Amino acid sequence: MHDLLQGLWSAMRETADLLGLTVIAAYLGRLLVHVGEVQRGRRRFFSTHLLWELVTAIAIGIVADGIAHQLGLTGPPRTAAIVAIAYLGPRGLEEVIVRLIAVRRS
Repeated sequence: MHDLLQGLWSAMRETADLLGLTVIAAYLGRLLVHVGEVQRGRRRFFSTHLLWELVTAIAIGIVADGIAHQLGLTGPPRTAAIVAIAYLGPRGLEEVIVRLIAVRRS
């Protein structure tokens, strides 16, 4: 019973670590987008947009983690994929998927 609980605890810690890394990596990707918008004068740095980027990072981070897992990526390539996908964001990811589908059909 003790081994079962220890294994469960280890699995929970590993999952929490992965989710934490996923959210941090995704937020870095979204922060790059936010900083670009600030530099273009479209946003102020400290604004509600910064909070919305966190919400977007959580959602897109989960999607990016699933994509990285499906591709079999681990370690730094996984982190890089999450940051890149988060940088693309929902609209950019949709555009990539549409283009991939169009290429496969032709």
